[in-house]
Amino acid sequence: MFMEHLALTYKCHSSIGNSLDLNRMLKEVLITFVEDTNASNGFFYLIDDSNTSYLYLSYFSENSFDKELLEANIENISFTKLIDHNDEKILLIPLEKGAFVIIYEDADTNFEFLLSMFQDLIVKLNISIDACLNVQRMKNKNNMLNSLTKELKEQQKQLIESDKYKNDFLANMSHELKTPLNSIIVISSIMSKNKNKKLDDEQIKNMKIINTCGNDLLLLINDILDISKMEAGEISINLSKINIHDMIEELVNEMTPLANEKNLLLGFNCLLKDVVLLSDSHRIKQILKNLLSNAIKFTSKGAVNIFLEENANDITIKVIDEGIGIAKDKLNHIFERFKQADGSTTRKYGGTGLGLAISKELSILLGGDIKAFSTLEKGSTFELILPKKTNIKNISDDKVNISSKEDNTVIEDIVFFDMDDVSIEEPIINKEKELLVINSDPAFFFPFAVSLKKENVKLDYSKSIEEAYDKLDKTFDLVLLDDKDLSDEIEDFISYCLDKNINILILSFKLMENNNKYINKSISKAELLNKILNSMEK
Repeated sequence: MFMEHLALTYKCHSSIGNSLDLNRMLKEVLITFVEDTNASNGFFYLIDDSNTSYLYLSYFSENSFDKELLEANIENISFTKLIDHNDEKILLIPLEKGAFVIIYEDADTNFEFLLSMFQDLIVKLNISIDACLNVQRMKNKNNMLNSLTKELKEQQKQLIESDKYKNDFLANMSHELKTPLNSIIVISSIMSKNKNKKLDDEQIKNMKIINTCGNDLLLLINDILDISKMEAGEISINLSKINIHDMIEELVNEMTPLANEKNLLLGFNCLLKDVVLLSDSHRIKQILKNLLSNAIKFTSKGAVNIFLEENANDITIKVIDEGIGIAKDKLNHIFERFKQADGSTTRKYGGTGLGLAISKELSILLGGDIKAFSTLEKGSTFELILPKKTNIKNISDDKVNISSKEDNTVIEDIVFFDMDDVSIEEPIINKEKELLVINSDPAFFFPFAVSLKKENVKLDYSKSIEEAYDKLDKTFDLVLLDDKDLSDEIEDFISYCLDKNINILILSFKLMENNNKYINKSISKAELLNKILNSMEK
């Protein structure tokens, strides 16, 4: 009998320790209790936080135990208990979150030994059941989270598709509306001039109203089109050398008639004549035109002034008006879409609240920012800050076009936002190297420039192969040739370099098998940078 009990103890410990599956573990322990101690039946009840018991397992599945008897005896019990009931001996083993009920018909069973043995098992049973329940809870939570994640992903997919459809709809509708609207604007403008003298004063007045309303509607459509492009990531930047002073002076001349209609003085104050930036003139004009239009719109008398200031790293264009001003609690929200100073502003002055939001986002795309300062009834100041070294942000390289009529456009004028994407962990170049770049696609190659200079590489550029021939009198560690838009002369140039034992690498989207002189431009930027650097070490 003693050996059987030792075997029982071993089997119970083994069952308890080898599984985190609650059902499996309890079933093995229950079978061990019943079969190895010659019990007639056995049950396990789970007890919840409200002290309510639920039958979880029974040795004979068709049987159950007197639940009232169990609940009457299980309260306030911290150790095993033997109960006499209807000529049977009931061994009650209470646990923290359940209870084993083992029934015996054999009165000769050594219950004293069983009581002491089961008492030793209670601690481990409690720990194991608690662990199993925690695992079960975690599984249930994980299943729930997986289900929610799947549902959220599906909703996200639907939202992305809906957003895309919305943007496509806005873009298509904007284009569809602009076509007839442009005709209305042009025809009304021509008719309002009354060259044939066929219209009376009232008709001319009506034509001017039609033309004005058409232009206002065109501005609204353009704003909606810009917003949809920004949300879709389709907005593009066209960079060129700009004389900021000349550009603002031209814009002031354009906006002066609008100010004159309200008897406002539009002034431009700047002592800087040669402030030149590499930026998008169209987008800067769009921002400033919006700021000036707002200043004139919200100013009934006085002046609107523009100041151009130069700092160490940037330039600031200030638009200062003497208009209605903006309340402090509204000032933080004026760059949000569809928001204006208050609801009455829309009714009195018109507009959608898109202009400042678009201007803000455009300034950020150009690496700058817009700040606003205002006092009610005294006026407002808007500051457009543009960096001297253009920092293109949140826009992919293929959306950036660079052009300049000047020969002194330098690659260092631009710092791309994703420059870290082409950085390398350890330096490859140990001493200064010289690289000749021929006919590089600026939007594609510019992100590599700073990284190459950091790697101790001196860059030289040729706009054509013809110009490159002259530069090859000098020794370069590598000639990097971009085959974009090049004619058949590329093959002659490659042959020339190979004959002269000049280290050359060709960037191309073409797939050239068994030719290690070609690099596919579609590979990642980091990998492409490493290939260029490694080629210079050969």
